[in-house]
Amino acid sequence: MGYYQRPLQLICLLFALASCSNPEHQDYESDDLAAQSSYPDLFQEVLEAHGGLDKWKQMNLLEFDLYSDSTKVDHQTVDLDSRKVLISSDQYTIGYDGDEVWYTGEESEFPGSSARFYHNLQFYFFALPFVFADPGVNYEILESRIFQGKQYEVMRFTYGNGIGDSPEDEYIIYINPENKRMELLLYTVTYFSGEDTDGYGARLYAEWQHVNGLLVPLVSERYKWETDSLGDFRYASGYRNVVLEEREPDQAMFLAPSNAKVSE
Repeated sequence: MGYYQRPLQLICLLFALASCSNPEHQDYESDDLAAQSSYPDLFQEVLEAHGGLDKWKQMNLLEFDLYSDSTKVDHQTVDLDSRKVLISSDQYTIGYDGDEVWYTGEESEFPGSSARFYHNLQFYFFALPFVFADPGVNYEILESRIFQGKQYEVMRFTYGNGIGDSPEDEYIIYINPENKRMELLLYTVTYFSGEDTDGYGARLYAEWQHVNGLLVPLVSERYKWETDSLGDFRYASGYRNVVLEEREPDQAMFLAPSNAKVSE
C-alpha cells in the first residue's frame, strides 16, 4: 500500500505566506447556497470549468475506488447531501453515520492511523473545487504566480471558527487562466497538532475525467512543496470506477455494525 501506511501527519507542511508579495485582495464568505452569487467571479469561473455548482448539487451519490499508484487501497461511498461515508477494504471498514465516525479492524491498518482524520480526506481531495462552496468558507484572491514557467491565477481558502475538525487549515489553488481549471493545490494539515506548521503540502491534479457532466480527478500526485516549487514526489492517488448519480444511497450502509469502535 506504499505511502499510505505511513502516518499522514507527515504531510503537515506550511508554505510561508511571507513569500507572497502583499497582494491586494477582497475577502468573501459563503454562509449558504443563497450566497452563491456573492462568490468572487474567479471562483465562479472555476466552478463552471469543472461542470458547474448547480450540476454538482444535483448529485446525491458518489462512489470511487481509491488507488495508491497501481495498488487499490479501498472503495469509498459518500452521501453528498449528508456527507455520510462508508470506506471498505479487506483490512478495515470506516463509516460516518452523521454523528460519529466508526471503524472495524485495527487503526494501524488504515491510512493515517486515525479513522476520523481519514474518513473524508480523499473525498475532499476528489471533490475540489466544489467543497470550497460549502458554508463557512472564506475566499481571498492573491496575486498571480509563476509555476513551472507558466503564470497562474491564485486563490486562498480558509474556514470560519468552528467549521469542521480542523478550521485552522488553509488551502491555495493555482488556476489555469486559459481554461479556469484547478491544477495545483497547496494545503496545511493542523488536525493532529491544532496548530499551523511550517510548510504546505502540494497536490498536482495531473489527469481529469468527465463523469455525468462533471470534471473530476482521475489522478492527483502528492509532492513536497519547497521554495515555491514541487519537491520530492510522494505518491499518486487514482480515482477509478467513479459513480456520480442523482439517486440517494441506501442509508443503512452507513450504520455501524455491532463490532465497530468509535473514533475519538
